[in-house]
Amino acid sequence: MRGIRGMFLLALLVGVTTPAAAQRDAIARLEATRTANPRSVAALRALGVAYYKADRFRDARAVLEQARTLDPRDGVSALYAGLSAEKLEDFTAAKAAYSEYLRVGRSRRTRTQIQQRLVALARVEVVAAAKQAVANEATLSQTPGDRRTIAVPPFKFNGPEAETYAPLERGFAELMITDLSRSSQLTVVERDRMQAIADEIRLGATDRVDAATAVRAGKLIRAGRLVNGSMVQAGAQLTVESNVIDVNTGELAAPVSVTNELDNLFAMQKQLVFQVFTQLGVTLTPAERQLVDRQATTNLNAFLAYSRGLLAADDGRFEDAARYFQEARSLDPGFGAASTRFNAAQAAAAGAEVSAASIESGLTGAESQAVTSAEQGALPQTAPSNTLNAVTQNVNPPSVTPIANTGPATNPAPPARDPSSSGTGTDQPAPITGTVTIIIRRP
Repeated sequence: MRGIRGMFLLALLVGVTTPAAAQRDAIARLEATRTANPRSVAALRALGVAYYKADRFRDARAVLEQARTLDPRDGVSALYAGLSAEKLEDFTAAKAAYSEYLRVGRSRRTRTQIQQRLVALARVEVVAAAKQAVANEATLSQTPGDRRTIAVPPFKFNGPEAETYAPLERGFAELMITDLSRSSQLTVVERDRMQAIADEIRLGATDRVDAATAVRAGKLIRAGRLVNGSMVQAGAQLTVESNVIDVNTGELAAPVSVTNELDNLFAMQKQLVFQVFTQLGVTLTPAERQLVDRQATTNLNAFLAYSRGLLAADDGRFEDAARYFQEARSLDPGFGAASTRFNAAQAAAAGAEVSAASIESGLTGAESQAVTSAEQGALPQTAPSNTLNAVTQNVNPPSVTPIANTGPATNPAPPARDPSSSGTGTDQPAPITGTVTIIIRRP
């Protein structure tokens, strides 16, 4: 113990800089540079990266947004603005910044990881929004929803084979949502958003969403009406019933129902949705009716696998979800929604493994140099942006005091500007008048 303490004191005596002290010094130098040239994208970017590395995420986000405003095509600023926003749990802002990096960023590996991370963030964002909505329930529930905004909770399944067919609750609701959204007169809440809020507020150990929970969720999601329903199995027969609930008043419309064999589930769903359109007071155009008539699949086993995939995805089990969606599209190769969900689940599973550190490690070239320089309290020699502003800053750097490097690894100072060009306002030297004497020696 004495030996360790002695080594530490010796390090202080000989002036060895600790990582924390070096980080503070780097930030101080970059802050001074930013003060000297507050509209320098390079200085703002470097300071934002340094703040991020120091876990000062709010400060990082503020200066990085300034850099992005001055130079919308600066990929490093967009990337670190996204990383900072995600640390602050502002997932909407993080997604926007990451999407911008995909547009302007240069590093291929980082771009791939960002694409995967965006899919995973979609689920994180939905869950976070649900938690926030429940936390603000007292305020949100006071604002009535628009009657044209429709939410569809899962259709509750009851019967002797409920353990097998319960996943159809979510799959059937998605079919209803898809068809109802064909009408231009309605705004239909995404199934994932409705499910996340219902999951957040449900009571007890059950995974089922009852009518009271559905209405409460409808208020939080600002829906004006709910299409609530149930599926009751009796032998080979299945009865699907639905009713429309006015979220604002609690008024319940007369139920509509369809009964047939389970194998005819898809025909039953189409019959039911047209009755629901009538209950909602919606008249479809011929083109809209044609779209509603389309069948996503007619294979019950494929649809059951698809519904299991939805359940797994709702629980954040993306690898399981991908397996179920793969099974669904194998059983019905024409089941386009299964292929779409399979790709999304695979990307979400990969994105869940993507960390901020791995995203940063994927940076290459000028983008990597910009980050390394920022950690050292310096500006990069090569601009990581294609914009004219960045180019001109490197061709003709402003007359400010260069940033000094104190760490063990330093970047060379920017090339000195030709002093003879100062009078021209350009990089061209000023004209010089003088006499040149030429001496030619005889052979």
